[in-house]
Amino acid sequence: MTHAVIMAGGKGTRLWPQSRGNMPKQLWNILDGISLLQDTVERISPIVSPEHTWIFTLGAIYERICAQLPQLPQKNIIVEPVGRSTAPCVGLAALYIDDPDACMVILPSDHIIRRREEFLRSLRAALAMASEGEHLVTFGIQPTNPETGFGYIQRGQQIREDVYAVQQFTEKPDSETAKRFVASDEYYWNSGMFIWKVSTLMTMIERYLPDLHQGLQTIKAAIGTTDEQKVIAEVFEGLASVSIDYGIMEKAEATFVVPVDFGWNDVGSWAALPDVWETDHAGNSNKGNVITLDSQGNIVYNDTGLTALIGVNNMVVVKVGDTVLVCDKEQAQRVREVVDELNRRGMQEYL
Repeated sequence: MTHAVIMAGGKGTRLWPQSRGNMPKQLWNILDGISLLQDTVERISPIVSPEHTWIFTLGAIYERICAQLPQLPQKNIIVEPVGRSTAPCVGLAALYIDDPDACMVILPSDHIIRRREEFLRSLRAALAMASEGEHLVTFGIQPTNPETGFGYIQRGQQIREDVYAVQQFTEKPDSETAKRFVASDEYYWNSGMFIWKVSTLMTMIERYLPDLHQGLQTIKAAIGTTDEQKVIAEVFEGLASVSIDYGIMEKAEATFVVPVDFGWNDVGSWAALPDVWETDHAGNSNKGNVITLDSQGNIVYNDTGLTALIGVNNMVVVKVGDTVLVCDKEQAQRVREVVDELNRRGMQEYL
């Protein structure tokens, strides 16, 4: 049996002001008519049924998720009381699945994958590997440039046609290191997608994250009782924030990577959108009512009214409601700093 666990609690701060607390990027219709979350659920559906698809999120967007995914049982949409990164989230998912022999497919809710058949082929290869033992499997994205915003996976020995042992994980490298990684042809971007059996995950949590394991055992005893939500809230409040990558994958021995090239994009900032939206003859990617005159390489989005650009190049211009963002395209990763500043100033109405 295969279950999908889709993590939908992120805020997508680098896509502010479109992505906000009550409408983060995974719920935005960046694609034609459907959200990134809906696309993720559809993509997995040939292998995982709605009854075995789980969404983990935060309370602010619970109702919107229920409305976007009516095909899922409502009990499968789980609200975490507080965000504690991916390891506690995935551990809680294992408790709800409650089948040691089941395989778990862990997916972010806000990535784009264009070639679905290739994705499904790679997923079946990863599931075959994960089901055969205490194996932790991830996808490695074929890098297209020396990106410093992603973690990297170095492949080791080839195990079978589609699977390699992991030699090492490296967190976001500096520019020179990233160039060396890409040139070596031995490294992949870390996709943030994972495949393993429930029993394997719980063994690894017990081995490498004993405090989390203890907390999960407390929660397990309360699931199905009237104290379930209270106990989950109490336990999560006391947990450390730790990612699956740092807490388990970088420490475990039996880790494997399936190299993939299925048109992946994490839509990590406004600068990523030309890979998703159509681009005009001048290299402008526009959504909404937009006019560009003598302007090249811009990314323009507005939800109402008209936005006009004259004689400007390589800019990001975003108008959402009463909020406007203008920045150089090369500075798009810094949008998160605006969100930090709004928090510092207490201007929650813009978040």
